[in-house]
Amino acid sequence: MAKITVLGECMVEMSPDGLSGDGAPLYRMGFAGDTFNTAVYMARLGDQVAYCTALGQGDPFSDGVLAAMRREGLDTRLIREVSNRLPGLYAIVLDDSGERKFHYWRERAPIRDLFSEHTADQLIEAARASDLVYLSGVTLAVIGDIGRARLKDVLAYVHSLGVAVALDFNYRPALWPGPEAARAALDGVVPACRYISLSSEDTRPLYGREAEDLAAQWAAGGGEVVARDESHAVNVHRPEGRTATPAPPRVKALDTTGAGDSFNAAYLSARLAGLPIETAVARAHALAGRVVTCRGAIIPAGQSLGLDALPAN
Repeated sequence: MAKITVLGECMVEMSPDGLSGDGAPLYRMGFAGDTFNTAVYMARLGDQVAYCTALGQGDPFSDGVLAAMRREGLDTRLIREVSNRLPGLYAIVLDDSGERKFHYWRERAPIRDLFSEHTADQLIEAARASDLVYLSGVTLAVIGDIGRARLKDVLAYVHSLGVAVALDFNYRPALWPGPEAARAALDGVVPACRYISLSSEDTRPLYGREAEDLAAQWAAGGGEVVARDESHAVNVHRPEGRTATPAPPRVKALDTTGAGDSFNAAYLSARLAGLPIETAVARAHALAGRVVTCRGAIIPAGQSLGLDALPAN
């Protein structure tokens, strides 16, 4: 069981849930967010996970997020409460193939104040005792310039102590003033990362390069870089070379929300447990394949994660 600290934002999620009698769409409310989804699945896989974020205080939505975290067994001691603020909200719109598009309301979300006061000191203390610190490009986008500068220093410090850092690029153009700002922020933390997850959907608009090219380059510096192809084939680059794994059988998707987040959770959980890359990728594909058969980012509690039929190593 690994000890993991995850940074990011949990939002109110509105996911499609059928149609009303007059044909208007109905929505179901839940709580989700890219790194939160990963944290939940890591915890369900048996890891010990703390979630670092900022929430409002005393409103039903912030209280709902906290309750959801505690139901999932997440350590909430790194949560900063900000008065008179509400969590961000997003709505999912699906096409006929289950591919999702997000619409956000988060301009005044409390996550923007995450690194005010003593968050950095508390995070360093937690990270020192962790096997892994996990974040995403969305995390970097929403914490603002001051937060990014402080977090870059925190990650460099914990990396110097030998703590593993994992980054999912997860580039969302709408969250950044432009690709230059996103590229600078990501480049600033890549040197501290032992694990990086990216796709050409991330790298083309940011670098004008394919994920495979960047993965090979960054792995040469000592990292383990997971390059995900549109076909769902995965190539993992390390200094020792590349491990290629084929695309899994196609799954009929109901909702692709959370697929990449769950993939990262299963992959990292397996690697931290000492499992080989091929096993980690197989487990990651299996969990992601299960997630896309459900509505919303989080599989209902108590349901199978789809890993039962896989070998343990």
